[in-house]
This record gives sequence, C-alpha cells and structure tokens, in this order.
Amino acid sequence: MLSDMKVTVLDGFVKTRSSDYEANINSNMKVFVVLSTLMVAASATYCYRNVNEICSKSHHSSDVPLKNCNATYGHFDKIHSELEQYANAQIEASFKYLLMSSYFGNFMSNRDGFKGFYRKLSDQAWDDAKDLINFITQRGGNMNFNDEAKFWSDDDEKVLQIKDNLSEFDSMSNVLDNYKKLSDEALKIHAETAKHTEADGSVAHYLEERFFNRQAKTVHTLAGYVNDLKRFFSAPDASLAVFLFDEYLQTSM
Repeated sequence: MLSDMKVTVLDGFVKTRSSDYEANINSNMKVFVVLSTLMVAASATYCYRNVNEICSKSHHSSDVPLKNCNATYGHFDKIHSELEQYANAQIEASFKYLLMSSYFGNFMSNRDGFKGFYRKLSDQAWDDAKDLINFITQRGGNMNFNDEAKFWSDDDEKVLQIKDNLSEFDSMSNVLDNYKKLSDEALKIHAETAKHTEADGSVAHYLEERFFNRQAKTVHTLAGYVNDLKRFFSAPDASLAVFLFDEYLQTSM
C-alpha cells in the first residue's frame, strides 16, 4: 500500500516536472522565434549587407540602387508625408500673405503698415518652408510638392478664401485663422512624433525649436490686432483710427 502511494506520488512529480519542462521549452522557442524574426528584419536594413551583395557579383552596374544606404533612421518614414504637407501649406500661406501685402500696398489702399506686416509674415512662412524642406532631406526624405495639405477642410477653404474689397479688419481676422490652423497642425504633427511606440525625438525637437515659441507670439499679436481693429471700426472716425494703426504697424517692424 505504502509502495503504491510512493509510486503514485513519484509519477505525479515526474509528470509535473515534465509539464513544466515542456512549458519552458515552448516559451523559450517562442522567444527564439521572435528574436530570430527581429534579427532577420534588422539585417534587411543594413547598408553593409547591400554593399556585400553587390560586391560579391563579378560584374555589377553603377545603376544598382543601394536601398538601405540612405540617411533615413528612426520613425521618420511614419511622419514624412505630414511634414511634406506642412511645408507645402507654408508655401501656400506665404503666397496668400504676399497677395494681401500687394493688395494693401497699391495706390488705392495705400496702407504701407499692413503691406509691410503681411510681407513679413509671407517671408517668415517662405523661410519656414525652406527650412523644413532642408530638414526633410537631411533625414533622408524627398520633397513632393504635389503632396497638398489634407488638414484643410472644405469649410476652411471656403471661409478663408480672400474676397474682393478686403478691409483691414477682414484681412487681419483671415490671417489669424490661417495662422492658428497652421499652428494647430504643427502641434498635431508633434503629437504624432511623441507616440511611445513610434517616437522620433529629432522631429519633435525640430518642431519645438523652429515653430512653437514664435507661433505662440504671432497668434497672440494677431489676436490683439483683430480686437484693436474691432474697436477702431466702431469709433465715430474709423478712417483716422485705422490710419493711425497703419502708421503704428510701420514703426513696429
């Protein structure tokens, strides 16, 4: 009886140990498979591997692409298109501000202050676009000027379309909305780069250094100007108030 109990206990112990051993083997095999997959995936991104493959051939053409010998790294490919669209949106904004500058600089409007202010915004947007394109190419990307910004809704384009006989008040409010939309998009792109699984600190740092502080100041300035113009247009002698404001814009630049 006691002998049978010992056998039963021993048999149960062996089965338990055997199950644990099989579970450990299965777990280790899974880890091995995952690591092997990652190693294969990583090896496929080596420039050195591409070069060895080409050099191992007796004859090779100079036209053979080295697909992994580029400046792309991190998760830049995940955000590349958004940066292209943002650069194109800055170019579009630059022309829009330039058009407003020309409108207020003609002999009929004769608002040199508004002309200079909008020209300054146009130049800044143009410089931002050039700098962003340079950053894109530094990170190994190409610039596609046909990749139009998709963050503008049909309603945005309809409301913010420049109309004829644009007043100083209308123009400043239009620029404020346009500038805030671009600032919002910069924050959204930054949020995309900060995702835990696909973070790219280089892009996030670039956006912070290039855009955020200046955009916050400009939005604050534009909002102040819009509210000032509201009061001026409500005054009994609005034309004189706007003239003096235009003089102020000239001296503030």
